[in-house]
Amino acid sequence: MTSATAPRLPGRTVLKSHSLPAPRFRYSPIVRGAGCIYVSGLVGLDPATGALADGAAAQTRQVLDNFLALCREHGWRLDQLLQARVYCSPAASTADVNAAWNDAFAHVEPPARTFVTAHALPLDAAVEIEFVLIDA
Repeated sequence: MTSATAPRLPGRTVLKSHSLPAPRFRYSPIVRGAGCIYVSGLVGLDPATGALADGAAAQTRQVLDNFLALCREHGWRLDQLLQARVYCSPAASTADVNAAWNDAFAHVEPPARTFVTAHALPLDAAVEIEFVLIDA
C-alpha cells in the first residue's frame, strides 16, 4: 500500500526535523503516537556534512549530540526520555560506547536501555541508537 492510499491513523503524526541529517532510506525519522514520541535509530552522522564520525566513541557522542539538538528543536526535555535501544557492531568497543553514554547522562537520570550487538548496521556504523520519549 502506498502512502497516497494508506489511511491516516488518528493520533499518529510524522514529525519533521531540521536538526537531523536527511534520511538515506525510506522511513519516518520521528513519529508521535500513543502518548509517545518514537525516534528512529540514529547513527553518528554529522548533520552539516553527512559524514560518519570516526570510531565508536565519536559516533556515540555524535548520535547523542544529534538527539539533544532534536530535543532542543522540538522543545523536549531529557526527563521525557523513557527508553533507548543501543545497537553496536561487533567491531565497536563496548567500553567506548558506554563511556560516551555515561558522559551524556552524568547529571540526569538515564532512561531504560537495551544494548544489543548487531551483525551489521546501516552505513557500516559502529553504533545506532533509537529513542522513545513520553509525549508531555
